[in-house]
Amino acid sequence: SPNLDKGDQQMLDIIRRHSRRVNGIIENVLDLSRRRAADTELVDIGHWLQEFRDDFQHTRNDGAETTIELSLAPNLPRARFDKSQIEQVMVNLCDNGLRYSKQQTGENRIELVAGITADGERAYVDVRDFGPGIADEHRGSVFEPFFTTDKGGTGLGLYLARELCEANQAHLALVNNKQPGCRFRITFAHPGRMI
Repeated sequence: SPNLDKGDQQMLDIIRRHSRRVNGIIENVLDLSRRRAADTELVDIGHWLQEFRDDFQHTRNDGAETTIELSLAPNLPRARFDKSQIEQVMVNLCDNGLRYSKQQTGENRIELVAGITADGERAYVDVRDFGPGIADEHRGSVFEPFFTTDKGGTGLGLYLARELCEANQAHLALVNNKQPGCRFRITFAHPGRMI
């Protein structure tokens, strides 16, 4: 409001930020409490990931140029999961990755990689960012509810992402690699495994 002095305006801004944070926490808790059973289907990972990338790039509304590199291994096994639930996980991972990449490099850039586990039986999808990475002392806590190092975060995004993966018999992990940034991996169950 133009009638507020500078100190009052700063207090109002603080109240608004905290209100958004509390609202985010409430929305995440409600999402968790409403979680429905997975409605799974057999999915062609390569085709699905290409569609996800295209849709995600087109629906980002921050006006910034976004680069999402895509790498698909040949002969990817299919996976059984609920597309809407795993897409929710992917949106969270991609949003986080783009935010941290932008903070570190000034670019909205992430990498999506679809590969095959060493046993040749299961597909995985990696989301890699080019941000500052996660400090060693925080690596074991990133999936804990309410854990955050981001002053604006709720600490529920990665927790909810892992819960949704588990509901789909998939595993979400922070991959320990020597590259800059972070790499989160969703490893899907064998496609013949029933949920």
